[in-house]
Formats: sequence, C-alpha cells, structure tokens
Amino acid sequence: MEAKGGEPSNRIRKHQSDESSSESEEEGSEQDEESDEEEESDESESEQEGSANGDGSISITLTDPQVLDCSICFQALTIPAYQCENGHAVCSTCCQKILSKCPTCASRAGYSRCRMIEKVLESVQVLCQNTKYGCQKAFSYSMKQKHENSCPFVPCSCPIAECNFKASSKQLHRHFTTEHNKSAKHFRYDRLASVTLGVDENILILQEETDGSLLILNNRVETLGNVVTLSRIGPSTERSFLFQLTAKDEGDRRSSLRLQSLVKSRPKRVDSAASSGFLLVPRQFSCTSRQLEFDLRFPGYH
Repeated sequence: MEAKGGEPSNRIRKHQSDESSSESEEEGSEQDEESDEEEESDESESEQEGSANGDGSISITLTDPQVLDCSICFQALTIPAYQCENGHAVCSTCCQKILSKCPTCASRAGYSRCRMIEKVLESVQVLCQNTKYGCQKAFSYSMKQKHENSCPFVPCSCPIAECNFKASSKQLHRHFTTEHNKSAKHFRYDRLASVTLGVDENILILQEETDGSLLILNNRVETLGNVVTLSRIGPSTERSFLFQLTAKDEGDRRSSLRLQSLVKSRPKRVDSAASSGFLLVPRQFSCTSRQLEFDLRFPGYH
C-alpha cells in the first residue's frame, strides 16, 4: 500500500523537476538572446562612433579654443603662423612687430613657421559666433576673424535707451517697427526729408519706410553753431553712402547752405556727435524759436 501510494508522489516530483529544468533552459535561452542583443548594440554603437560623421571626418570639441589664438594679440591665428623656440604661437602681424624676443617666455630666438598649427587651422571647422542671431556659416578656424569682422548677422542694439533688444540688423528693423514705430521720424531714401530739431535736442531717430533701416542723427551745440552727424545702425562693415543737408538762413530765406558727408554704420546707438565726418550748421541758420530746420537727401544711396 505504501509503495503504491508513493509512486504518484515520485511522478509528481519528477514532473516538477522536468518543468523546473524546462524553465531554467528557457531563462538561459532568453539571457543568451539578451546578451547577443547587447553585444550587437555595443558593436553598432562602436561602429557609429568609429564612423563619426560618415564622410571620413571626425567631430572634436575644443575645451580651450584660445589654444588657437595668437599669444600676443589674442586674435584667432591665421596662416602663416609662427612660433618661438618654446612653441608659443603668434600671428604673422605680431611676428613682424616682435622679431627678437618672445613676450611670453622672453626667448630671444627668432620665430619659425609652425606647420603643425597651420594644418590644424585648415582642418578645424567652427561655427560663427553669431549663430544665435541667424548666421549658419561654418569655416576653418584661420578664417574666423575675417568672417566675423564682416558677418551680416553681427548683433545690433535697439536705439531706444530703455530697450535691451539685440539682434541682427534685419531682425532689429522688424522689432523697432513693431515695438517703437512712433519713436522715429519716417523717411525714404529716394525723397527729400524735412527735419525740425530743437537746438538743444541731442538725438533724433529716423526709420526708412522701405527697408526699415534705422538712422541716428546726433546734434551738439557749439559756439559757432550746431555739430550734426548721421549714422546707420548695422554692421560696421556695411557700405557708407553720401547724404546732403540743406539749411536755410533764418534772416534771409532765399539764402541756403548745403553740406554733405557720409553715413557710416555702427552696431549700436552713440549719444554724441562723431569727432570726424560731422557737419557744422552756423548759428545764423537756427530759428528764433530755437529750432533747427533742414532738409536731408541721400543721393549716394542705391
């Protein structure tokens, strides 16, 4: 009776053992599959890292970009680049100024071409510092200074003193039109613009109706009359153009004075008349009401 009664128990234990063995094999199989997948994933990531950009080039990050700057003027190195006997790199302009002594280490040896740095300068690609203002240009590091000196996306400041807006000149034009439209006198380059300015009024903002460009007219009172300058807000490398100012004699309206100068661009408003390129309007041309009236023309703008 006991032997017979014990047989089912053995069968149950055997069946459970078989099930446990089967589950163990399945788990082992799953672990093997996961391990294979991880290996394939690691291989894939390794291949991606190795191929980098897919065109044979690699991406690097300069933790200290100044390592490619001249050790004297601290501007981006250009080709040709030179170095002293201790490896301090300098640009060609500074090399011509200081031939006998390195200002960094006081080495008296002459400078020699640094071919290795030149190859790096040609190979390293950088983005313009004005990327956040819209510039998408990428160029070799040796061209960094040249590009950024003429970049059309150089940030320009809003001429309203209380406004901190800064953007490219085109974005600034749209901002000013939207936010400060009534703060400027509107004019057109192809038409005569009549201006009335208080003798003691220091500044007048003008906005062109067609392209939205902003001009700043500065006025300063001097013993002989009013010193007037006109500038445009924009990259300093923008082309200058001619403007004419015509004032009429308060005592004799048939008598007039025509002056002309250049409109130069600046990235921000300047609150004082320039020391050069200004026009002097004699005191006799100011009204008895202490107002300065004159006409502006822009024959040099195309």
